[in-house]
Amino acid sequence: MRLGVALDLSSREPVRPQVDRAVTLLAHAERYGFDSAWVGESYHAAAQPFHLPSALMVLAHLAGRTSLALGSAVLLLRAYSPEKLAYEAALLDQLCGGRLTLGLGLGGSEVAGRAGLPASGPAGAAFDATLKLLRDAWSADAGTDAPVAIPPPVRRGGPRILVGGKVAASARRAATLADGFYGATNYCDDLLIKQSAAYWAYRDGRPGATEGVVATTRFCVVHENAATARELAARHLKAATDYYTERGLWMGADGPAQPEFPMVGTPDEIDATITRYVLAGVTSVQLRVAPFGMPPEVARHTLDLVGRHVLPHWHDTTASDAITYTTDLFDATNDSSHDDIRGDIRRDIGKDIRKQAKDAS
Repeated sequence: MRLGVALDLSSREPVRPQVDRAVTLLAHAERYGFDSAWVGESYHAAAQPFHLPSALMVLAHLAGRTSLALGSAVLLLRAYSPEKLAYEAALLDQLCGGRLTLGLGLGGSEVAGRAGLPASGPAGAAFDATLKLLRDAWSADAGTDAPVAIPPPVRRGGPRILVGGKVAASARRAATLADGFYGATNYCDDLLIKQSAAYWAYRDGRPGATEGVVATTRFCVVHENAATARELAARHLKAATDYYTERGLWMGADGPAQPEFPMVGTPDEIDATITRYVLAGVTSVQLRVAPFGMPPEVARHTLDLVGRHVLPHWHDTTASDAITYTTDLFDATNDSSHDDIRGDIRRDIGKDIRKQAKDAS
């Protein structure tokens, strides 16, 4: 399990001061061992609380200001011609010394128009064709007739690609044409776990036994007191969460759902959530600790608590490690406040993940 920081950059205020604050936050996170910084993108018609256009441009700026690995979560393919994306992503990979992970999603039908591009053909076929072109362009030799990116990425074949999407075809695409799956903030846990199971089934393996990535982004507010954490989240996440709610974007395994915030609570509760994720095959979580409206001191306190009390348990942790660690953690204390968490974890451990994978496939 890897933990990173997902940056919220808003179009409601000047960009450079936001990026400067973000760089300071990333430096604080890096000292604790967070290993990556992620940026999403949107092409809005009006100012919104998060995401700017052109995530690659933002990441190129960050490449010279942090030594963390960099990722897009996610880039919207309808805003790019595949050929130009191959060039730009390869150049960014050079700029950041091979630290790039390219998370890709399709984007809504309005994205192409706002980016000045013609509408693409059938979405699934266009997505698959783009993934193939990127790999070919990052693997071809100069002077051939095939599309080729010059300068090439740091490694032949290019940066790691993660693919998002809430349908079964997305998990298949992530497993067969990309390197991993990316679950968006608005994917509730049951949808994330369903897609994770399908992804690992398509890869014919389990996390730790075969290579692969299942990553997700989550709003995160942590405090020593659970009630305080939830009150802070209700007050300071409102601008960002209302964006999803007003558009009906919260999605569960069976369709539209109510918002949920599994990474809001005490360090013990965050530990419990990460354990559930590890058991379900999730390998990476990016924390949105400083969305629009979040006081910097609250974001910093969240990073402090996760960095001191949560993150040391989880880097490079397998599902079997999670079971052992969690059993030891909760059996070592008689604190009754852990009873519900202990019961939830033991029920999760008892689930047959292989059956989930079979059902999802």
